[in-house]
Amino acid sequence: MNKVLFSIIMLLLTASLSQAQAKRPSQEIKLIYKAYWGGFVISKVYSTGHMDATDYQVEISYKVTGLAAIFSNMKNTVSASGKFAPDGSLKPLVFENQGSWSRYSFKNRTIFQEQDGKIRSHDYEFKFKEDVKYIPIRDELKYGPDMVSFYLGLTLDEEAMKIGTEVKHQNVFGGFFLLDIAYQCTENKLLKSKRSIYNGETLVCEFKDTIVDGGFERIKKKKKSRKKKNTDTMEPVPLQIWYAKPEELDNLVPVYSEFPIGWGKVRVYLSEIEVTNVETTP
Repeated sequence: MNKVLFSIIMLLLTASLSQAQAKRPSQEIKLIYKAYWGGFVISKVYSTGHMDATDYQVEISYKVTGLAAIFSNMKNTVSASGKFAPDGSLKPLVFENQGSWSRYSFKNRTIFQEQDGKIRSHDYEFKFKEDVKYIPIRDELKYGPDMVSFYLGLTLDEEAMKIGTEVKHQNVFGGFFLLDIAYQCTENKLLKSKRSIYNGETLVCEFKDTIVDGGFERIKKKKKSRKKKNTDTMEPVPLQIWYAKPEELDNLVPVYSEFPIGWGKVRVYLSEIEVTNVETTP
């Protein structure tokens, strides 16, 4: 999966759901983010979620727009649903992820067993380069949580969202890969920007992912036209997500992130908050 795609999805995965938790079951939350490159908006990201006392569901989608659409047709939709155990822990049930960029596309749907989090079924299809084949995740490693449920559980965990020196790890099912996600909240920073709906103090947390299993392998190696500099040994830069609590909301949500890409740096800001009251039957 394209690194830009993963970074943006990681930023927004559980923003609306973590807020819905504080208001369940009377409200639904919709958060809109804008991604900027070189001063231009290249994408809007929509995060919507609903949660009640026993169930949760969320959908996040984005599509490259504006000038960036000239160079890429990248788009992605991620959705997940599950249940809450009596102790408040999450039990993922369904995870879906589909998207495309250039001439390539992917789609996968995963169903988890409620009792133990193991994967009951994993259906996928993709259209990638002709000389690439998929190496599936080994059966003994097919278990949750999925990315959405992991980030939801994290934002609902007060201990996890505190500044500390310990780097914590969690295996997370990402669709085509099983990932080890390392995370740590490191400091407080002040966010000041006209592009953001929120300005004020934030909590900065860092995330770094490593593939544990699954992946893609070249069937035929292309001839090397020239020797390229080996950058595989370079330590990857952790993705920083800045969390805050806007006055309209009761929970911490992502308000800003930035990350480098091949042709510059992308900055993502929370730009809109929409709170809808939902009538419930007594």
